[in-house]
Amino acid sequence: MNEGLTYFLQQVINGLSCGAIYSMIAIGYSMVYGVLGLINFAHGDLYVFGTFIAYSLIIVLSGMVNPWLLAIVAGCLAGCVGMVIERLAYRPIRKANRMVPMISAFGCAAVLKTISQAVWGPEAISFESLSFLPEGSFMLGNLQVYNRALFIPAVSLAVVIIMQYILNHTKFGLGTRCIMQDSATSNLIGVPSDTIIPLIYFLGGFLGVMGGVLYCSYYGYISIDMGMLGTIKAWAVVMLGGKGSFWGAFFGGLVIGVAEAMAGAYIGTAYRDAVGYIIIVVVLMFRPTGMFGHKKVEKV
Repeated sequence: MNEGLTYFLQQVINGLSCGAIYSMIAIGYSMVYGVLGLINFAHGDLYVFGTFIAYSLIIVLSGMVNPWLLAIVAGCLAGCVGMVIERLAYRPIRKANRMVPMISAFGCAAVLKTISQAVWGPEAISFESLSFLPEGSFMLGNLQVYNRALFIPAVSLAVVIIMQYILNHTKFGLGTRCIMQDSATSNLIGVPSDTIIPLIYFLGGFLGVMGGVLYCSYYGYISIDMGMLGTIKAWAVVMLGGKGSFWGAFFGGLVIGVAEAMAGAYIGTAYRDAVGYIIIVVVLMFRPTGMFGHKKVEKV
């Protein structure tokens, strides 16, 4: 294996790892966007807030409790915060003009970011010693493959499969699909929207924290500035993959991750984000619903 090919494959692996993290963060966002059509600007700051909680729990209980268990606790707490936000900030204006919930989401994001800054400070904090990722690597010819590069996509794929099963084989999933298709009619046939929608926000916050923990472990730091970036990345992945599609979120994240890795390696790090968004524009020109999205058919 020549040096150029080895370098190329290394960037592909790096991109798949980063893209799988994007997918984790985007899956929960995709549910909210798919059900309500709400561009939830608070999603990124919520997952950062929950990841900070995980960081604090691990610092306090280091050596006494498994870090992944603490991350799950933090994810549940963030999910509960998401439910509170839905009840207080989103539900009362659910039927208002679409601009109103977006402004409310901005307000919630600002509140979460302010609380995070007041508690944990504005500076980036090292997350390296709290790594949730397996150590070690192995050689594949001349290519060095780190165990974490396989672990992250495997976790993301497992989450997609589990969420797909829940969506297709549970009463909660059936109710969610009904609301996605027609929220007004679903209420008329007895679907408990006010029970299902808060649970969707809970899952969004929980999965966001799981993705945040992987992201911070992979890059070795956590910062309050990750919130808006996370929201933008999640929205971009959902648009590329398709609204409300878990498989779309998964493969959309991988495509953007690989595109950014290639751009950073061969063009320059300044163009990383631009290349990913260019791909989104090109895909949506030919397939407006995204890679796995379906055009909504209205019967008359």
